Amino acid sequence: MRSSAALSLPSLLLKFFLSAPDCRSTGFVLLRRAATPGTPSAWGGGEAPSRSSAARSARRRSPLTVATAAAEEGPSSSAAAIGDEWDRAMEEAASKQKSSAVFLISDSTGVTLKAVLQKSLAQFQACGGEETASWGRNAVPPCEGDEEEGDVGGCEVQTRMFNFVRSEAAVAAIVKKASERGAMIMYTMADPVLSQQTSRMCELSGVPATDLLGPTLNQLSDLLGRAPAGVPGLANRHAALQDSYFRRIEAVEFTLKADDGRSPWLLKDADAVIVGVSRTGKTPLSVVLSQTMGLRVANVPLVLECPPPKELLDSEPGGVDPKRVFCLTINPNELKRIRTTRLERRNVKEMEEKFDKSLTGEGERRSNYADRNYLLRDLKSARALAVSNGWTEIDVTGRAVEETASLISEILNERFMGDTAPLY
Repeated sequence: MRSSAALSLPSLLLKFFLSAPDCRSTGFVLLRRAATPGTPSAWGGGEAPSRSSAARSARRRSPLTVATAAAEEGPSSSAAAIGDEWDRAMEEAASKQKSSAVFLISDSTGVTLKAVLQKSLAQFQACGGEETASWGRNAVPPCEGDEEEGDVGGCEVQTRMFNFVRSEAAVAAIVKKASERGAMIMYTMADPVLSQQTSRMCELSGVPATDLLGPTLNQLSDLLGRAPAGVPGLANRHAALQDSYFRRIEAVEFTLKADDGRSPWLLKDADAVIVGVSRTGKTPLSVVLSQTMGLRVANVPLVLECPPPKELLDSEPGGVDPKRVFCLTINPNELKRIRTTRLERRNVKEMEEKFDKSLTGEGERRSNYADRNYLLRDLKSARALAVSNGWTEIDVTGRAVEETASLISEILNERFMGDTAPLY
């Protein structure tokens, strides 16, 4: 009886092959198994679930699995019922896939688009996997489904960046693909004509779109009383000619030289000195401060077994000003998690297990880097140094690097107005 039920699926097979031509071999195998009496089902062996159970779990199964399970139920499953189940599963799968795509179109590098999208997704506690495609002035992006689709790295939202898009034909091709995929479009166009064309194409195609640059340019045009230049990438060209650009370059070079306790003789020349125990984010914070705010930053690790460099403790005139030193602290549980992850990624624990335990004694730990008692003493020692030397403590638990950088910049501005001016 199962065989007769399965053989009544020609329309189902035709619909499956038309909608998923790349899965023909898989479809034949699974449907043949469904039509063969005594063959274990696609559910992993044993009895197939009831029809009501199959309907309830349709959202969690692929259309092919739904059809196969229904075919295995025997004479009670008609071809029409299987077709309805298939249609519902296909619609839900398509809806789920289309709701998670965002296309980014930029006439330049697309940095602004990426930053806005990332900050927006953070408000929904969602991440975005990214694919980037760069196109020349007259190039047209392929729109025949040649790129891979689906979530990237398990992220909820898939983004696809199209940068250096500067022709109407390229925009039309991207909008066409977005319409087929059911994607949302975000774009930045310096050319007002191309921006209007993009908006019009999205409107006619029924594609939801957001212009991130156009409204701002229109308001500034009314305020300043003149039209914008409409030249893509103009901000990058102007930035390369400003004094602030060269100041940031010099700051980054200084920060790299004074990173991780190297070149302690440079500490007295730093605009800010970052200290803290291992894994509190000293280097990333130093880079952000130097690259975005033009501050010369040095960072020094505080290790329980090693005294800090004498230049750091020299508060005499001409030495390091304690008001410029910031000690990073962190919650012990968070620090333990970060250090444990670091050991695992470096395969330290795996290497320790390979050694003969008799060399160090049964059960004795070879590394105390992530040991809670050790890191508590490590943090206590760092705080004691901060208190005794008048350093500013900053708790970085749960803080983004940029947030900590802004806080340090504000403190420096309050203490040394005119000496250090942030570039943002």
